Amino acid sequence: MTNSASAHKEIQFEDEICIFMQSAGWAVEKSPIGYDRTLALYPEKTLEFIQKTQAKEWEKYAQSYGASAQQQFIKRLIEQLDSKGSLHILRHGLKDRGANFQLCYFKPNTSLNAEAEKLYQDNSLTLVRQLHYSTSNENSIDLVMFINGIPTATAELKTDLTQSVSDAIWQYKNDRQPKDPKTKKPEVLLQFKARALVHFAVSSDEVFMTTKLAGKDSFFLPFNLGHNSGKGNPPNPKGYKTSYLWEKVWHKDNW
Repeated sequence: MTNSASAHKEIQFEDEICIFMQSAGWAVEKSPIGYDRTLALYPEKTLEFIQKTQAKEWEKYAQSYGASAQQQFIKRLIEQLDSKGSLHILRHGLKDRGANFQLCYFKPNTSLNAEAEKLYQDNSLTLVRQLHYSTSNENSIDLVMFINGIPTATAELKTDLTQSVSDAIWQYKNDRQPKDPKTKKPEVLLQFKARALVHFAVSSDEVFMTTKLAGKDSFFLPFNLGHNSGKGNPPNPKGYKTSYLWEKVWHKDNW
């Protein structure tokens, strides 16, 4: 099969995943506006979330920093992401100048607390297609997931009609290295713990994942359901064998 035919199949696969995720509450973007490659962050999305959900804390913060409040907040956020990691910041928030900010609101156990439910619904989940992430080249990753402007996961897609999940793994090991092999500059999005927390190699039949990209030393684990007490995934009469990934694991409430 030609490369163009292979690409067409992958685009169709990507389209179907994105259509489902959009129906499940994700905002899907194909031409991202406002993504900062040097920070691996959507600063405006993060600031919008903070100012919308924590107006009183932001007012206190703005009084302390004045006109430079937004710049200082992003600076502080980057420092915390680099030192503590994105998972810590999403779970515990950050503090600065006496102000406490939450970077994510998790789903409440019940819907009885209307305020907690509203804050949860105010989270901004964004799925970006073909994200050009590097400051050294124009490589793009098929799918990147953000919560309130902070990256949480990446995914490379392949269809088993043309390639396999091993091709996606090869791509991560060789073309998605945490440091650009030519310029030796770190790829911020791909730094262990600091930005994207997990990287999925996805085909229509199988899923593998890793939490740490290390070039050819990257170690991917199967993320399959198993079938007949063995590896892989069971047949899915309603679609792809790997649809559990975007229908359940990536579903907004689970993510």
